[in-house]
Amino acid sequence: NSSGTAFGALLTFSTATGGPTVTTAAASSITATTATLNGSANPNGEATTGWFRYSTTSPGTCNDSFGTRAPASGGSVLGSGTSPVSYSQGIAGLFPLTTYYYCAIAQNSSDVGFGAVLSFTTNSEAPTVTTAAATAVTSATATLNGSGNPNGDATTGWFRYSTLSPGTCNDSFGTRAPASGGSALGAGGLAVPYSEPISGLAASTTYYFCAIAGNSNGTGFGALTSFSTGPTVVTFATVAD
Repeated sequence: NSSGTAFGALLTFSTATGGPTVTTAAASSITATTATLNGSANPNGEATTGWFRYSTTSPGTCNDSFGTRAPASGGSVLGSGTSPVSYSQGIAGLFPLTTYYYCAIAQNSSDVGFGAVLSFTTNSEAPTVTTAAATAVTSATATLNGSGNPNGDATTGWFRYSTLSPGTCNDSFGTRAPASGGSALGAGGLAVPYSEPISGLAASTTYYFCAIAGNSNGTGFGALTSFSTGPTVVTFATVAD
């Protein structure tokens, strides 16, 4: 003022370190039902924890309320440094041939940081196979029946049968029907019935069989079941006295 200038004591303050800087990375180890989510975060000098969110519906921008949290609680400990730290989280129970949206998230005492929303699509999988009852059974012939869900990949179906039970279905016991190739079941997502007639069977005999289907992702096996052929019937002519 007009009498002079007065000075207060010198004090100090420090700016906050700020929330983590987060980057979402490409998913890896993708199968039909599992994947690994990846990301990184710079803790910016504060103890930081990282996690992910994912969903089959895009949230538009990353947030900590959409879809499923991975892990369900807690997360990866990223330390309190000043350089990006990579972290990952495996997820399971996914649906084949489905697009998932996800993002990396990290938090420290200052704030929450969000990575960009990315996506991945799960793979197709081995066929799902069901063995059905045999039909048109005679003393020497039968028709084997089954169905296979291709689960999104071009699939072929066939059967195995034998008079000896293999215990469980496999692709090495007994006789293959047909001997090579099989029924083309397409590449859809629904069960497709298929059948194969067989002949040259022994009369009054129990046969064990199962349906099998394969695609580029593997081979699926139906349950082992059985049928019995009928007896041989001989007709004799009646001779008059």
